[in-house]
Amino acid sequence: MSGMEYSDENAKRLQRIYLTSDVKAQRAETIRQLGLSAVERVLDIGCGPGYLCESMAQLVGPDGAVVGIDVSTDLIAVCNRQKASEWISYAIGDATELGQPDASFDAVVCTQVAEYVPDVDRVLREAFRVLKPGGRTVFVATDWDAVVWHSDDRARMASVMTSWEAHCAHPRLPRSMASRLINSGFHLDGASIFPILNLQYDDDSYSKGLARGIRDFVGRTNDVSVDDLNAWHSEFERLAGAGQYFFSTNRYIFRASKPAGVPM
Repeated sequence: MSGMEYSDENAKRLQRIYLTSDVKAQRAETIRQLGLSAVERVLDIGCGPGYLCESMAQLVGPDGAVVGIDVSTDLIAVCNRQKASEWISYAIGDATELGQPDASFDAVVCTQVAEYVPDVDRVLREAFRVLKPGGRTVFVATDWDAVVWHSDDRARMASVMTSWEAHCAHPRLPRSMASRLINSGFHLDGASIFPILNLQYDDDSYSKGLARGIRDFVGRTNDVSVDDLNAWHSEFERLAGAGQYFFSTNRYIFRASKPAGVPM
């Protein structure tokens, strides 16, 4: 995996981000594109704090099943503490070795995870393997080079964001995702974007939690001076107070399916 830490503190930060209106809306769009039905079995690769799993469980119902895996023991502990349905199960697991039987799921979802795995093609092959013929998948990823974040010091912003790219293995993964899916055996069914736009810098904005995460990560790299990093982070409150705050990014959503003619 990448240079991100999977600590209890990071788990709590992710929980706060995942409960913002921006990420709740992204979750709803992901579920819409996945198109789940009652009784289906669905796997969430890199389930994080489990909010997507909980929502999907309401759709597949007690005759279906939702399985969430994550590399973080802290996040899996969070998932198990808040689990609301008996037909959800969580396990510590690696995206490149899912530990699930061949052709055992109707759907596989992977949001904001594949870009963190160096051998991303193996993640796609594993998703293909565990899908039933005719099954479908949704992968969601970010191109970190396409973030628009207003700053009065563009050079400082560029330095921080360049350092931040080291937090994942594939900071521009969406540019190659379509061909990677096809090369892994999938039929590409479509691609779209989900935009996130913040004009406010508050606790319900995705970008405020992201800024904290970037500050903490870049601070450990020593790529940016402490003074510059603190100035970068504190600028957002000033811009917001002056009505000049602006943040925008896209989530790239790829839909694909396993051809029905592929042997079990």
